[in-house]
Amino acid sequence: MHSDVRPARVVIKIGTSSLISAGAPDPAKLSALADSVLRLHEDGVRPVLLASGAIALGTAQLPPDARQGDATRQLAASVGQGLLFEAFRRSLAERGLTAAQVLLTPVDVTGPEHGESVRAVLESCLGAGLVPVVNENDTVMVRNNDVLAALLAVALGAGQLVLLTDVPALYESDPRRDAGARRIPEVRALTPEIERLAGAAAAGPGTGGMAAKLCAAWIATLAGVPTVIAGADAEEAVVRAVRGADIGTLVHARDRDKQPSLRLLWRALSAPPAARLQGGPDIRRLVTDGAPLTARHLDSAGEPFEPDDVVDVLDPDGRVVARGRAGVGAARLAGSPVDLTVIHHTEYISLLEE
Repeated sequence: MHSDVRPARVVIKIGTSSLISAGAPDPAKLSALADSVLRLHEDGVRPVLLASGAIALGTAQLPPDARQGDATRQLAASVGQGLLFEAFRRSLAERGLTAAQVLLTPVDVTGPEHGESVRAVLESCLGAGLVPVVNENDTVMVRNNDVLAALLAVALGAGQLVLLTDVPALYESDPRRDAGARRIPEVRALTPEIERLAGAAAAGPGTGGMAAKLCAAWIATLAGVPTVIAGADAEEAVVRAVRGADIGTLVHARDRDKQPSLRLLWRALSAPPAARLQGGPDIRRLVTDGAPLTARHLDSAGEPFEPDDVVDVLDPDGRVVARGRAGVGAARLAGSPVDLTVIHHTEYISLLEE
């Protein structure tokens, strides 16, 4: 059952397709979201909004000559960020709410230089009754807002992360192809097995964002923040999710003896794994101890991966025991000296049950 406890603050991520239509802000969708934000304020909940859509808005405004080249998406973001915020500002102002624009990258949230400042300014916004409207600063580098939303939820100690998408929930099979596909109403603890099931069920056109949603859910739930994945088109989706209604899929926070650092969560879990590395008989003990994983302990089993890719580490029974950033690529791992460190202990996180 979903909890009926209302969190004091909640982080809400809403995707491009749930805000933008034909290259412009959709008035009906924005109005519905603003109504939900007002309802949350009336309930005593202070939301932080993470909004995608700047690139889509900006692309529609770019001259043809600027729509080519490696920096096209960054140029589009530089044009669209102001347009997106202005749409939110107007819609919230009509309801007596004041929006505050915040542009961030994960480095700002997880790094030692800006992390405390980011948290402090958002705390001040919420304390003043403002509605922070956060966007990944895609002018600097295009990543994804789902992961940023999870990082902010952890940094702020949010009671819940709500990821609104064009897929109503996690399913046991693809609802586009299987009329009898069963929704997964709740997940007690996210696991690689659930991740694979949900990823397969989400395969198909328009669902490429589910991998990012699952990355965000990993980050949030391993740090103690329950996460709801729900359809943005469902009536009062945000309010119902925050009030504990049975909507979408609730991923419960996993109980852990010690919360990982925010930087480690970001490094290890912000992208889907590119490969699986086979561990030896002592791999579970090493992961439990938090030891560096070296070439002595791991084999790429022929799967290609590059330095800084996210990889999964398997035990001899094929179960995923850890996920993290590889310091070397598969080519160097093959035939390498046994003391070569493949994943430093500060770059991987244990997925073992505690």
